[in-house]
Amino acid sequence: MTFEIAIHPDDYTDPRRQKHDDASSPRWAQYLEEAGCTVRWVDVYSPQILQDLAGCDAFMWRWAHFWGMYRLAHRLLPVIEDGLGLLVYPDQKTCWHYDDKASQFFLMLAAGIRTPETWVFFSVERAHQWAVQATYPVVHKLTTGAGSTNVSLVSSEAEAHGLIDRLFNEGCFELAEEKESVIPFRDRVSNAMRILRRVQTKPLMSPTGDVFHKGMIYFQQFIPNNSCDIRVTVIGNRAFAFRRMNRENDFRASGSGRISFSPADVPREAVKTAFDATRRLGCQSLAFDILIDQEQIPVVVEISYTYASWAVHECPGHWEQNDAAPTSPLTWVEGSMWPERAQIDVVLSQLRSRRNASAPQT
Repeated sequence: MTFEIAIHPDDYTDPRRQKHDDASSPRWAQYLEEAGCTVRWVDVYSPQILQDLAGCDAFMWRWAHFWGMYRLAHRLLPVIEDGLGLLVYPDQKTCWHYDDKASQFFLMLAAGIRTPETWVFFSVERAHQWAVQATYPVVHKLTTGAGSTNVSLVSSEAEAHGLIDRLFNEGCFELAEEKESVIPFRDRVSNAMRILRRVQTKPLMSPTGDVFHKGMIYFQQFIPNNSCDIRVTVIGNRAFAFRRMNRENDFRASGSGRISFSPADVPREAVKTAFDATRRLGCQSLAFDILIDQEQIPVVVEISYTYASWAVHECPGHWEQNDAAPTSPLTWVEGSMWPERAQIDVVLSQLRSRRNASAPQT
């Protein structure tokens, strides 16, 4: 079977910081053409985008959490998937919760996926009441952010009350890495004036499209004795996993750059947890940040539909689980693979299933 796939190009490589390329669309196109499919390059920012998709079987776009892309993705992708009826990667089940930690928590709670205890407040009074009786330390997160940005450890009730007041009064675009007590008074005044100007002119986002956080707050249980987290990326029936060691003198692992790719160090229960969660949520692909709790059980901290391709490719192999039962065995397959190869396998499998289902019965 051959198909015509529309792709919006992506390339988020930062030449100042990235030693690896950050673009999936070139590899998607390569693997599709190798499979005998036709690739149609399209532009999601074109006013003719829906007309440009006419005749296609599927649409692919690796949209990111910066430059305000979510504003378009949340409006356009459901129309392509539900209105035009195209297969979309990522589909809505896979990506609607991307870069929104509160949505991810509610989703996993409803699906019965084990997570650290989490508290999300939309009421300042209830947040302050909780802070009085909470057990510290706890982790505070803004609902957006990657690479451990916008994540801090809250050590006391007073610190929690201060964050609650900040998030329900002036709000913020991001959390400063420095403690406020060490920021000079002149700089604090300057920061406050900048926030006021932003709020007056851009109440919901910064000029770069960053979300303005105000009117809610998110706390999560701190799980001690984890020197790393476990990143498991599930794509269809394949799982790629590695450990990310914590930053120096820090509890955060994401973005540390200290990665162990040894499969011997990856708990198999974490891999099974990721497979089970992906099936429960009905997603094409998900990356999981997993910790081991005090009962030695894997817990899912966050999820993301997109991830660094180079890190997945660095894995010396992957696990496969072809049976949907959580207790089914894992099979290790030696050899590295680009995640885009596995993603195209998922898309083509879904397209074949669609076409077979619509074929007339004889």
